[in-house]
Amino acid sequence: MSAPRRLLTTACVTALVLTGPLGGSISLASAPDGPRPAPAHRAELIRLGKGSGDFCLTPGATRALAKAHVRLTAIRPARLTGNRERLCATTPITGGSVNRNATKGEIDFDGGFDFTRGGRHLRVNHLKADFATGRVSGDVRGARPARTAFLAFKPDPKKIRFGGGKVTAHVAFTLTSHGAESFKSAFGTAPVAAGERLFEGDGTADIRLPHPIHTLRPARPTLDVVQ
Repeated sequence: MSAPRRLLTTACVTALVLTGPLGGSISLASAPDGPRPAPAHRAELIRLGKGSGDFCLTPGATRALAKAHVRLTAIRPARLTGNRERLCATTPITGGSVNRNATKGEIDFDGGFDFTRGGRHLRVNHLKADFATGRVSGDVRGARPARTAFLAFKPDPKKIRFGGGKVTAHVAFTLTSHGAESFKSAFGTAPVAAGERLFEGDGTADIRLPHPIHTLRPARPTLDVVQ
């Protein structure tokens, strides 16, 4: 047998050996009752881009702070928005992730809010919302600087919407016991008690797609030819 015929025979035998088990796998996958890909789980995290979040004083908190002569200001790049009846600290959202049930994920904010009375301050900066724990922590700069879980929240999936390339949410924030202690440390008293609502929040952020469609390229088939 000539060398070219011997090489061709060897290649044919090898192909038959390799395609035997693969053929069974292919027919199983293509069968109607074969395994199917699992649907996307609602716990899958959705990456977020830039946006903004409003921390707006509730009517009760507005009255309590006014009675204690404590006023709200913003820490840049956050800014004060709203009016005297509904004053807000609007903070930039720099990124994060969240699932559709709002039970997992984190959102990062830039800037924060500053409560002042006379020459005393209670600053809460570099905010982070943790959906797993239901806490908003921040760098607290009062009489005793520390990283503190300052606010608590319980997200309602009905008030969180995904669509149009964005996610929007409305959340109520209560003051934690650590937040109340921070007020007492800075001013000697906590105008709002632990467990009471301090802010009502509205936020929106862009949804970051992992692979934009225009960046995907189809795979190029390759052919091995034996001559």
